[in-house]
Amino acid sequence: MAGYNPRMTRRKTNNQRCDVAMLVDEENGERNKSGRFVLDRGSMEAHILNALRARYPRVAVVPFGPDIVATLTELRRLGPQIVFNLTEWVASDRKLDHAIAGLLEMMKFRYTGSGPVGMQLARDKALSKHVVAAAGVDVPRCFTLDRGDRIENPGLPFPLIVKPQFGDGSDEIGKASLVRTPRELRRRVRAIRSRLDEPVVCEEFIPGRDIYVGIIGNEPRVLAPTEMVVESKRVSAPKFATYRLKNDGKYRTKWRVRYRLAVLPPRVMRKIGEFCRKAFRALKLRDYARLDFRLTDAGRLVFIEANPNPDLTPHTLGRNLCFVGIEYRHLIPRIVETARQRYRKR
Repeated sequence: MAGYNPRMTRRKTNNQRCDVAMLVDEENGERNKSGRFVLDRGSMEAHILNALRARYPRVAVVPFGPDIVATLTELRRLGPQIVFNLTEWVASDRKLDHAIAGLLEMMKFRYTGSGPVGMQLARDKALSKHVVAAAGVDVPRCFTLDRGDRIENPGLPFPLIVKPQFGDGSDEIGKASLVRTPRELRRRVRAIRSRLDEPVVCEEFIPGRDIYVGIIGNEPRVLAPTEMVVESKRVSAPKFATYRLKNDGKYRTKWRVRYRLAVLPPRVMRKIGEFCRKAFRALKLRDYARLDFRLTDAGRLVFIEANPNPDLTPHTLGRNLCFVGIEYRHLIPRIVETARQRYRKR
């Protein structure tokens, strides 16, 4: 990166500068014969590109690959007014998503979404709960087991949910993740260890409704909550959102899984707004996010995790149910303008 001068991006006139540069994982497309990077048809990134082009005249796509210097060179050449950061990993390692945000920060590029600190806090499923709990939000009790730790429960009541501490998108979460005995706990932890070289978090299982809340803006604005409903009453029906449930349409059809606006009493709605704002600020999130909760029959609202870069595919939780009240064609530009306004306030 010798000779890099961040002021070069400011030398371009407004007519020359790219309005938005989409920074995407290299795996989500390929370069054509002319050298232009083309996104996979039907991908989330392709939908976002279409939404951006409908609003901004100069939009470019930049792949983030192993050649970091090449990525920075391309961004510098474009001189974007803002980077729409859609990256999720470095060399397939999701724990390094914060490093890309840190790189953009260091190179003085303006970009959408949470910064490196927020990304790291939200990524850690144990630390995020401690941080949010300190802010006054109810969380499930949990403990972590590192790679070499003896597999034992320090005293939390079963059942427990066992998951990778730094997982994403329900990775390694299936029906067997719900453990009811010390033997099942040992079996599940060993199964995860056989595939991943990272700690696991074991947390109190909260029975109840799955509640998802979109947040946009930096005040922030808390949108109407959505809930996942499993209509099948069979004993073997899913009791929580597994990887297969999220990614297998036939599986959702089998168990009659659907998403709907959550109809909740005013007291719970106020609690959702309070918890979302506290968690958003405590985790140092920015611009947009999705927070996941469980709501018990007794009305206990419990924070499960924060998603600083949630799936922005249209209708990811059903038709217009992820960021409720904002049409998709307005949502993507809203994220851009929210980030730009944040920079103007500095």
